[in-house]
Amino acid sequence: RGGGADGWEQIGARPVSIDEERVFAGRAFPMTLSPLLSGRTTLTEWAAEHRETLLQLVRENGAVLLRGFGGMETPQGLSDFVMGLRLEEFGMGCSAAPRTEVAPGVFTANEAPPQEKIPFHHEMAQCEDKPAFLFFYCEFPAQTGGATPIIPSNAVATHLREAHPAVAHRLAARGIRYARTLPAQDDPLSPIGKSWRTSFNTDTRQGAEAAMAAAGTTWRWHGNGDLYTETKQMPALVVDGRSGKEMFYNAVIAAITGWEDGRNDPLKAIRYGDGEELDGEAVAALIETGEWMAAHRVAFAWQSGDVLIIDNQAAMHSRETFTPPRRILASLWGEALRRPEGRAEPARQSSR
Repeated sequence: RGGGADGWEQIGARPVSIDEERVFAGRAFPMTLSPLLSGRTTLTEWAAEHRETLLQLVRENGAVLLRGFGGMETPQGLSDFVMGLRLEEFGMGCSAAPRTEVAPGVFTANEAPPQEKIPFHHEMAQCEDKPAFLFFYCEFPAQTGGATPIIPSNAVATHLREAHPAVAHRLAARGIRYARTLPAQDDPLSPIGKSWRTSFNTDTRQGAEAAMAAAGTTWRWHGNGDLYTETKQMPALVVDGRSGKEMFYNAVIAAITGWEDGRNDPLKAIRYGDGEELDGEAVAALIETGEWMAAHRVAFAWQSGDVLIIDNQAAMHSRETFTPPRRILASLWGEALRRPEGRAEPARQSSR
């Protein structure tokens, strides 16, 4: 895949550098691909033809930015693109973010107000089921700000281990629980404002309780119809079965710095897996880790037509504040489907 001019010529694309990229473990992050000859084929056609190579590059690099390809000017275009990659369908129910579906499998990105930062996280790390691949498409960028910063998860885990070894050990050994109060109705002014009705796709308390019981979630109803939830024990650090690297595979930074609204106190959003509150040392270490991530993130300026593909096991993402208008679309998918003739696609092992 690549590996020289001939290899890239065979797939009709080549890696290019962007000003904002950084080098992690000897690799440019993200990998950025552009067509060798613009206008010869649409991105959808190119990706369908070179599906296995593209998905493997995402796995190897954690994130791939596709820039300069044409033929995807609408939400339906993004839908056609991701459908052509033949990935397992993935539901959006557990996502905390308010979103609107604009085409099959395509949603607005988190609709939190533009003045709200969305901290780093692995998508739906607080959920039982997590997407394997994330797709972000820039229909048009913000006037100012509005980047979708990314960072390799292994780099974050390594920093935590080196800077806060005792806290890393406790988090790895004890795991974590996520605590959040869901509103009775969607709250578009909150970055975590998805209601329990939307989250569990039900209008009844009984339906919500059945879904929570199945997931091992405990709950408590408030008198106003809001719902307090606490997940079962979940890992904070995970070894990726494909690479053997440890990942900071969670939504802890997002929770303790960003799960804040009239219903939620971010400092109470995370507990140890055994139910105990995080100690002061752990909170301070996680806040410092969030600051380290902000200093080492890659925050490239979106260009219209850009597509960013993220391996959700290997890279974390966030969102900067921005001056509207801005239109970034998102699509979340599972693993690669097997070929129609029954031969498997390249294996993508995972410890999650």
